[in-house]
Amino acid sequence: MKATEMRVESKILYSVDERLKTFTNWPFDDKNKCNVRNMAEAGFYSVSTGDEDADAAKCFLCGKELDGWEASDDPWAEHKSHAPKCAFVQLGKKEDDLLFSEFLSVVKQYMTNELKQSADTFKDLIDQKAKAVRRSCLKL
Repeated sequence: MKATEMRVESKILYSVDERLKTFTNWPFDDKNKCNVRNMAEAGFYSVSTGDEDADAAKCFLCGKELDGWEASDDPWAEHKSHAPKCAFVQLGKKEDDLLFSEFLSVVKQYMTNELKQSADTFKDLIDQKAKAVRRSCLKL
């Protein structure tokens, strides 16, 4: 894939509503503490690829990925337990309760992380191309 052909999928995962949309095959319903709404409000989105990992979820901000959820798990408590330094966990508030300045801080961190990830991907593509060029030159 050429670097110019790379498309960055940009989901606005700092939004609870966008995170909610990712939970298409979540194993727990609204009767359980570990339901879709609580997961999304705690910063998680689903990264499930099928039935085997139907409960795989990742924080939109710190990137902590967890699976093995149980119906009685509290997503906020689990997030705090496994990623205490996550900026979203440290705020400890649902999206609707964030001050505007806090929300902007979350968005800024999210965008910074997304840009860094894109830059790393482009760097890897450039490194691969450079290795191929080196190999070609050595064959001459």
